[in-house]
Amino acid sequence: MDDDKKTAGDPGVDRKGTRTREAATDREASTDQEVSTAREASTDREASTDREVSTTREASTDREVTTTRETARDATAPHWPGAAARMPETARRRMEEYLLQSEERLRIQYRYIPVPTLTWRRKGDDFVIADYNIAMEELSDGMIGEHLGARASAVFKNRPDILVDFHRCYAERRVVRRETLYRLFTNRKRKHIAFTYAYVPPDLILVHLDDITPRKEAEEALLQSRRELRRLSARLLAAAEQERKRMARDLHDSIGQHLTAIKFNAESILALLSEGRGEQAARSIRDGIPVIRQTIEEVRRIIMDLRPTILDDLGILATISWFCREFQQIYGHIRLEQRIALKEEDVPQELKIVIYRLLQEGLNNVVKHSGAHLARISLGKDRQALRLTIVDDGRGFDPAARPGRHERTGGIGLVGMRERTEFSGGRLRIVSAPGRGTRIAAAWPLAPAAALSSSGETAPGETAPGETAGPKVKGRDDGT
Repeated sequence: MDDDKKTAGDPGVDRKGTRTREAATDREASTDQEVSTAREASTDREASTDREVSTTREASTDREVTTTRETARDATAPHWPGAAARMPETARRRMEEYLLQSEERLRIQYRYIPVPTLTWRRKGDDFVIADYNIAMEELSDGMIGEHLGARASAVFKNRPDILVDFHRCYAERRVVRRETLYRLFTNRKRKHIAFTYAYVPPDLILVHLDDITPRKEAEEALLQSRRELRRLSARLLAAAEQERKRMARDLHDSIGQHLTAIKFNAESILALLSEGRGEQAARSIRDGIPVIRQTIEEVRRIIMDLRPTILDDLGILATISWFCREFQQIYGHIRLEQRIALKEEDVPQELKIVIYRLLQEGLNNVVKHSGAHLARISLGKDRQALRLTIVDDGRGFDPAARPGRHERTGGIGLVGMRERTEFSGGRLRIVSAPGRGTRIAAAWPLAPAAALSSSGETAPGETAPGETAGPKVKGRDDGT
């Protein structure tokens, strides 16, 4: 205790302690400065090391890019000597992998091209099948695989024009095209094929076989339709001229003669009256009345031939009944049966004249050409169509051998009947054979959405609603 007090009160001791503490503080500051300097130096060394590493990496990357470019250049220029030797192993493996992937992509594209394709390889003076795609398998019904390695000279031995295309494409190094009717060498099917030959260096020819059969058939159908329209126009003009000729003949032979007789009778009556012979004049008038009546009937007949007024006044059902009565009175040796199984409102207005003309022409053909003893007509409908059928037990004919035979008779003929039916939206079917009678059946859909049956008529042996079976003919089915 006393020592402490002595020390605290000694000025020398205090100065000495102060100097000791200052020295310790200086040493601590010096140590902190050294530590800070060491840290800064370490940080500088780390930054320098990072810059060196980055520079090394960039230089390595530049070298790899340069090496890869040189490798690609060497690979695409095989004429450079030592190209493979100068390619680093890593770059070579990378290039080989890239080439394999590229070849696989091209192979997949070739296999799935939608156009049938054959690859032909040059072999001597000939070409052989080297490859094909999936579309070619489908076109050949899977038979193309059996012809790998086949020579073009053998495959196209009957088509020298196609062989010429091969050699021209290869020699001129250009695309060659040809459209032709060709029988496939695999499944022997005849098709319209559009050939396209393309040269592929150094020794390949790609041949596309595009099946254009549907297009060609559509073009042919269009041409056939145009030809039919021209023939139809010619027939319409001829029919109109024939109709004028018939009307002129009827007017001359019947109406003209009757009017001449009436004129002479009238002049005779006037002469008798001027002479005061009234009784003889009255007798001449009475004798002339039948001629006037015949003239009126003839005029009515001509009008009915042009267009029956009863059709507009009373409808198609009454017109059919009237026509059948007239037919039976004139042609009593032919028994005519009719069956109507619908109402007047069931028949559209625009079809009434069509049905009448078909009935008129059909029964006229029975009289002129069939030699039949029995004819049966029926008009009815089912859920799908309105149907008219005319059947006879006459001698029949071959429709395929003599289409349009009756055009020379002055009527519209069978071809005209078909066209009249089709133009009105229906379908006509004619079934006949020599010695087996004839069956003409027309059908019209009841509505635009309604479809006709696949054959356009009932199946053989069946009877459509509102239709009776055909007349029984020896050696003939009811359905024919």
